[in-house]
Amino acid sequence: MFRADNLVIYKNRPALVREARDRIEIRTEDGSSVKVRDKDIRILHEGPVKTIPGPSSGGDFDTARRMLAGDSESPVRSSWEELAELVFGLTGPGEVMACFECASGGLLFVLDDGLPWARGDADLLRETARREKKSAELAERTAFILRAKAVKRGGRLEKTESDARFMGEIEALALGKTEKSRIAVDLGIKETPEAAHAFLVACGWWEIVTNPHPSRSGCPLKAPLLALGDETTSEASRRDLTSFTSWAIDNEWSKDPDDAIGWDGKNIWIHVADPAAAILPESPADREALSRGATLYLPELTSPMLPDEALERYGLGFAPTSPALSFRVELNAEGYVSEVEVLSSRVRVRRTHYGEADRLLAKGDVGLAAFDRIAALRTKRRTANGSVEIAIPEVRVHVESGEVVIHRPGSFRSSEIVREFMLLAGEAAAIWAFKRGLAFPFYSQEAPSIPGEKGQDENSLSLQFSRRRGMRAGMLGPSPGAHRGLGLPFYAQTTSPLRRYQDLLGHMQIHAILEGRHPLDADEVGKRCALAQASQAPNRQAERASELHWCLVWLSRHPDWKEEAILVSSSGQGLWLAYIPEIGLEAKLRLSGEHSLDETIIVKVSRIDIPLQEIAFEVCTCPKTD
Repeated sequence: MFRADNLVIYKNRPALVREARDRIEIRTEDGSSVKVRDKDIRILHEGPVKTIPGPSSGGDFDTARRMLAGDSESPVRSSWEELAELVFGLTGPGEVMACFECASGGLLFVLDDGLPWARGDADLLRETARREKKSAELAERTAFILRAKAVKRGGRLEKTESDARFMGEIEALALGKTEKSRIAVDLGIKETPEAAHAFLVACGWWEIVTNPHPSRSGCPLKAPLLALGDETTSEASRRDLTSFTSWAIDNEWSKDPDDAIGWDGKNIWIHVADPAAAILPESPADREALSRGATLYLPELTSPMLPDEALERYGLGFAPTSPALSFRVELNAEGYVSEVEVLSSRVRVRRTHYGEADRLLAKGDVGLAAFDRIAALRTKRRTANGSVEIAIPEVRVHVESGEVVIHRPGSFRSSEIVREFMLLAGEAAAIWAFKRGLAFPFYSQEAPSIPGEKGQDENSLSLQFSRRRGMRAGMLGPSPGAHRGLGLPFYAQTTSPLRRYQDLLGHMQIHAILEGRHPLDADEVGKRCALAQASQAPNRQAERASELHWCLVWLSRHPDWKEEAILVSSSGQGLWLAYIPEIGLEAKLRLSGEHSLDETIIVKVSRIDIPLQEIAFEVCTCPKTD
């Protein structure tokens, strides 16, 4: 039972009982009164005391500890009166308060459940070592903060072993691996990835080339480490199509040939890499591919959706003959699909690039000339059905041996031919699936909302931007529908199963039919389409941010850069949007005087902030950089 003038412990601090009734009124060290329950306080000294006493000085606490605990492996409990007697030979309030302060410090004694516990020798050594280590770490931290604050005002931070631990915390913030950093707060850095990035670059810990965006997006940067497994498609079931050569035509830098086109004199053939022959739904490779959604293409690296084995086994043209999933398509005179056959095959593929294919086409290559006629017929047919063509100059940003390279890919007729054949394969696959009632990853798009183009030059860049703004988002799912932007009644992305999940999903559905297995139902296909799109979103974010990052790095290394920009839209009051074809960037400009759409001006960089991914341009009256 408690009574007035007892000295007690409340929330591990001393207090004085003023009145003890149903609720006990106590006075704390700061003079405030609190009413508490019996179980909220512990007796420290019976008293009576009128004020909380100060601790007595002196006393031999270490001898008392050794007498109580000695070489005990675990702390030994004592009473406050017993401890005060051993330390001071007295048990008054001041002596007990001194014992309480010692136990609160936690070195020789610890405070637990309102009583002192003496540490044994070994336990004391461990606690002493822990405190010394903590003190050294605090000293290191304090020294680091002082140096880093000085560096923050301008300069570089020399890398030391101890600094790496603290800077690693800021790096984790910059890479999006954590949202909090005590070190950043202590340094006065905002707890944002961009602010952390800016500090790391400013102090020289990171170079400006360091690209944090893939990490922030959570994208894996290596190929999956797993095996595809055995094929479900037997070699005997593959039709031999090696009697004629098919062509895999792509960019010079392409390393994953997953489609080829062929012509046997009567039939159009589109051959596609066949990894689905070894990937079943819910297999490890399928689950991993769905979690990634697509291959990640960064200027500095490529992170495949499928294991490296998939490209080695199914890349077209890597071996004298290649396994493929082939689409045989017949067209009528107007370019409409009249017949589709889908089959597993073995093909003979010649790999080349657009520049070489254009040279062969110009020389009159018979096979390429046939492709050209078919592509022209298909383009005419899609145009008549309302397709929307958008021609905005694109650039390629890539990193070679640490150097950033920005260039505009050339314009090739063979590229347009290949595109038409890929669209034809997508239409053919969708028609084939629809006729069989097969749940399939159809890709549709509503008609665009494009303002009138009367009087505008068909090739003007402002018109291309106007068309792009009017395009509707595509819809991926098991319900078939027209793709108005492409001018196709049915469509499914189906020619890139090595690098895009919805294509692989379509191939798995086709294989199920060809091999007599049960395909996935519409609900499952719909779910997988949604998951694939969700998985692809971080990739797209990382790719866009990385391309901009490296473009800004390139511009920061070329301070005298000047280039042409074309005015593509205006929001009034002198505000214009310009496009810079040579680097593929849009620029917001405030211009005075009279200007018009598609007018060309010269711009230069006025400000670059790589961590914030911001760039500002200004009009320059000097000639552009050669």
